[in-house]
Amino acid sequence: MALNNVERLAAAALDRVAFYTLLADHPEAIPVLVTLGAQSQFLADALVRSPQIFPWLLDPRVMTVRGREVMREEIATACRPFRTPEARANALRRVKRRELCRIGLRDVLGDADLVTTTQELSELADACLGEAWVIVEPALLERYGPPRPAAFAIIALGKLGGQELNYSSDVDLCFVYEAEGETDGPEVVANRVYFARAAEALLALLTGMTEEGAVYRVDLRLRPEGTGGSLALPLAAYRQYHEGRSALWERQALIKARFAAGDPRLGQAFMDWARTVAYHAGVEREAVAEIRAMKNRIDRLLRARGQQERHVKLGVGGIRDVEFHIQALQLLYGAQDPWLQERNSLRALHRLAERGYLTWEESGALVRAYVFLRTVEHRLQILHALQTHTLPGDPAELAKLARRLGYAGEAEDVRRRFLADYERTRRTVRSAFEEFFTASGARDQASPPPWTAEAVAAVGFADPERARQNLRLLWDGPPPAASPHAVRAALAAVVPVALEALRRVPDPDTALDALERFVSGAGPRTAYLARLGHTPGLLADFLTFFTRSERLAQALIARPELLDELGDATEGPRRSAAVLRRAFAERAAREPDDLDPGDRLRRFKQAEEIRIAWQDLVGGLSVPGVGWALTELAEACLGLAWEWAEALVAGERPRPAGASLHAGAATDGGAHSPVLVVGLGKLGGRELDYGSDLDLVVLYAEDGPPGPGGRPAHVHYDQVVDRLYTILTAITRTGQAFRVDLRLRQGGKGTALAHSLASLDAYLAGEALLWERQALVKARPVWGDPRLARRFRELHRRRVFAPGLSDAGRAEIHRVRTRMERELGQEGPGRVHLKFGRGGLIDIEFLAQVLQLAHGARHRGLRIPSTRGALECLGALGLLPADRARALREAYDFERGLLRSLRLAQARPPDCLPQTGQVLARLARDAGLPSGRALVRRHREVAEFVRGEYARVVGS
Repeated sequence: MALNNVERLAAAALDRVAFYTLLADHPEAIPVLVTLGAQSQFLADALVRSPQIFPWLLDPRVMTVRGREVMREEIATACRPFRTPEARANALRRVKRRELCRIGLRDVLGDADLVTTTQELSELADACLGEAWVIVEPALLERYGPPRPAAFAIIALGKLGGQELNYSSDVDLCFVYEAEGETDGPEVVANRVYFARAAEALLALLTGMTEEGAVYRVDLRLRPEGTGGSLALPLAAYRQYHEGRSALWERQALIKARFAAGDPRLGQAFMDWARTVAYHAGVEREAVAEIRAMKNRIDRLLRARGQQERHVKLGVGGIRDVEFHIQALQLLYGAQDPWLQERNSLRALHRLAERGYLTWEESGALVRAYVFLRTVEHRLQILHALQTHTLPGDPAELAKLARRLGYAGEAEDVRRRFLADYERTRRTVRSAFEEFFTASGARDQASPPPWTAEAVAAVGFADPERARQNLRLLWDGPPPAASPHAVRAALAAVVPVALEALRRVPDPDTALDALERFVSGAGPRTAYLARLGHTPGLLADFLTFFTRSERLAQALIARPELLDELGDATEGPRRSAAVLRRAFAERAAREPDDLDPGDRLRRFKQAEEIRIAWQDLVGGLSVPGVGWALTELAEACLGLAWEWAEALVAGERPRPAGASLHAGAATDGGAHSPVLVVGLGKLGGRELDYGSDLDLVVLYAEDGPPGPGGRPAHVHYDQVVDRLYTILTAITRTGQAFRVDLRLRQGGKGTALAHSLASLDAYLAGEALLWERQALVKARPVWGDPRLARRFRELHRRRVFAPGLSDAGRAEIHRVRTRMERELGQEGPGRVHLKFGRGGLIDIEFLAQVLQLAHGARHRGLRIPSTRGALECLGALGLLPADRARALREAYDFERGLLRSLRLAQARPPDCLPQTGQVLARLARDAGLPSGRALVRRHREVAEFVRGEYARVVGS
């Protein structure tokens, strides 16, 4: 790895001669380069990406400890020359990457100890947070004016709060502002709205992925109410929450609270208050018992996952044992002895020994163990900058890790010596942990669960031991918190009903696992559990849903409040785009005003998709019905996003409810040239599937008035489409609305994003290729001006269908299909592609389109974008024998149903039919077949029939 990375860096150098001259002039740089290349692929990749960093690292003035203020000034200097927030944010990402190279290189060379390394990583994060606030604040002030009062602070918790950050840590943060009030600017809003927008802007900058990567992963779950709480709160709200509703573990988290960026005065006020909450006299023994119970829950969770011994952070005798031991002592004695109120773990161990709460021998043993375990964690994470805490299972990889930690010798020898040291360290840590908690009288006061061994056995779990562990986790609650009494009362009603319902679902193991994750995600919100416990039919449907869709089950687990919207599965989701737009407006009226419009749209789309999937999987919705429902949802979202995009281009604030959208026929009141959005592919054919792309073409009337401010229509609509694409495809913490493909526009990639109808007419009359005509068979207006839509349909008839299809054209379509099968299907032993493979969906679609192109000029009914509808029409007209047309429709429904089930079953399916395994068995159940083998056989028969029909119509 080291030699390969040295060669890559040499190849990446702008001037190879200069690079080798540099090495010749600085021979000490060669072992530095080799060490870095051997220790960290991540750092080597950073140097290859930015080779100018390497000579910078050779400057002795650079390779020293640099304080927070030095890093802040260097980051500000690097960002200052750039004018736009986006460019400044990318500069921040680059300078953070450069500083990581410096800190990491000093670490692996042994020039910095663990304390120095973690402190520098933490101070780098502080500096980045401060610059992020400098970048986002001006736009907020320009739009809203200054809030009154205006103070805002970013508080670090967890590893960052303790100044002991890892190379790949999340940064645990909370945002606090001084008090309620309102802004004094062009758009007056309440302070809660202003600072919520500020928090969203900070999150977008810090976590957003660009060509320069992301700045940090951010975790806000330690704020009041966790994921359900406001992103930013006034200090008074923090006080109110912790006085009445917070759990012990939430107060324990405040031990690490530290001001990171923003207003120092407010930050100090928060820290002063946090200490009084964390070190609250009178709950010491209760806190120690809760810490012990919390660690027991973590141990059970890791035991269920088989990671109890190899998880360096959370495993038995791992880093968390040391941290919990320290924090238990701090909570036990810190209220009376403020000297113990220390955020950093190693400094806290020293202070505990100074005050006599640990002997110097005990403290020294824990310090050595903590340094060893954290160093192992660092070497795991610095390799690929991944948030990993688990020792590799592969012996060769374990030996490489040992060598990166400084063990020398043969692979077997270094592996053995490292594991011996690791096990000895774990025993030391766990022994001290057990001795303290036993002496303190802490016990895990777990109440008996409301189920019997017989009830569990009756379900028929494939893995009974894992099922018992899941039930235990369900009852205990997710770490760090135990289930409150109200939750356990609700669970006491749910679990017996669930065990009975699990006997009737085809995959009880998957269903129970998902139920446990749902309950963990719901947290203390007992209303959802009560509804499930008192509605056995709903719970049975709920478990069925979980067994059939991994992707949407994950979404429902992330948003348990959507359970309220899943009603009777027999109610058909016949909700048109117009009805959905009204539903969006109603939902918007219930949601917080400060919710980002893009997040509002993505949340709406996700909720509606889950509702459709519920009707599909529980209510038995047909394949065409699913396609219709998903298409209407896409059209509603497209219209809402278009309105937002137009508002942004015009410099206006988007209206959250989309009130101006009218049944897909929106116009702009004559302000500028009429526009039309045309859907192609599955969108055009009203045959969308879960996860389908939206194929779009945008057209405008060339003879209309210019755009706002006299801008040409092509300039205006290019900007609108660009915004539309960003809105629909942006990936944020709320997910992504849609993937969008604009490549089917005339001229394809590299041309304007919007074209005039006249230019499309001329293009189709001249240089357009046959495949472009074929793609337009499935074209359908989905949004825009109705008069322009009528003009498009006439053009569609003249340019797509009127020319007919020659034998040469048929041969060309067959050539394209053959190439798709070869390059995209890539079928072979064990690989069957449902879409592009032999006898797949594309065979049926191309067969129908060939006949539509050949006969569409004479038969108006064939000018239909739906493949299924075209097959029906071809049979009615006698252009296909009626029985073969019907069989092709059935084959189309069968293959689409398989693809739909596959996309629901897996989060990221490859559109290939599995030949063995649990997913195949699940697909077989969905298809009503007795086994996976029967499904494979049935698909083979269908594919052979389809290929035979394709060969008869198109070619062989």
